[in-house]
Amino acid sequence: MTGGAYFPANAGFCDTTVARQVTRRLGDAGFHAYVRLLCLLLNEGGGRLPLSLPEEWDDLAERVGLDGDATGELVALMQRYGALARGDGYVYAPLVSESLAARDEISEKRRAAGRASGEARRRRKEAGGGASGS
Repeated sequence: MTGGAYFPANAGFCDTTVARQVTRRLGDAGFHAYVRLLCLLLNEGGGRLPLSLPEEWDDLAERVGLDGDATGELVALMQRYGALARGDGYVYAPLVSESLAARDEISEKRRAAGRASGEARRRRKEAGGGASGS
């Protein structure tokens, strides 16, 4: 499995302003594209998609199942309502980025705890081995 440990959406996912606006403007296909775009962002390294070149826009349109104009409108709507941000030739969802950062932080804490636990076991073993060898 790739991507985040969970889909970064609250329980009212279908009832958010951006979801309602996307559905109102672009219909069910737009809502599907919205969910698809969030999934694409989850699967990308760092949760960012490049969107500076025309072929990158064409690729995104194909991947979310909309034509180029509708894809541009989807991105603009998501950006207007804070579900998407653009910068440095990339598009990213702040919620997805936060989710990925939190996941990475939790993973690092688990790895650190595992290393600390292993080090503690090694010290106990050395201390126990040294005491029985005296």
